[in-house]
Amino acid sequence: MTSTTQRQIAAAFKTLMLTMPFKQISVTLIMKQAQLRRQTFYEYFQDKYDLLAWIFNAEAGTDLEESVNYEHWTSSLLDLLNYLETNRAYYRNALAISEQNSFDQYFLAHTKQLTDIIVRDLLKTKNIPLTGEYISFLREYFSRAVVSVIVDWLQDDQPTSPQYLSHQLQTVIEDTISGFLIRVQ
Repeated sequence: MTSTTQRQIAAAFKTLMLTMPFKQISVTLIMKQAQLRRQTFYEYFQDKYDLLAWIFNAEAGTDLEESVNYEHWTSSLLDLLNYLETNRAYYRNALAISEQNSFDQYFLAHTKQLTDIIVRDLLKTKNIPLTGEYISFLREYFSRAVVSVIVDWLQDDQPTSPQYLSHQLQTVIEDTISGFLIRVQ
């Protein structure tokens, strides 16, 4: 369950991320913006990287994990893209982090989990027996492709609409799956 204090800290952090680079944001600055004691931060988060991951998970990640499967992945993808579009400036700044524990690493790991659910659900739905090694390859392939396209889209100064990007990703993924199904049947 999310506490009011966590949301207050997250809101302060997001406000700062809209006006300054991640590197310049300290825990002290976050807590000053939140009007809370500095020590309170550590009751909820290990560091600002943990806060960054928590915000994504609290705002988008949990909903995606609960609703994603092969039958409904397309609406989950569109929901994610709409969320990222709404928070574009924040995530552009988050993606500029190139250090250990950067957001793009977290986003990739999260996407791998979702892709694994989708791929396994697809295989079960279509009754396709596959080895764990190939399932891992599919998860890695789709995850990296989707994350790369979404990151480029977020960094684009004149991006396409979330609906258009969702349609493009759906088409590529479904075409890939259709080709795969033809090959194994």
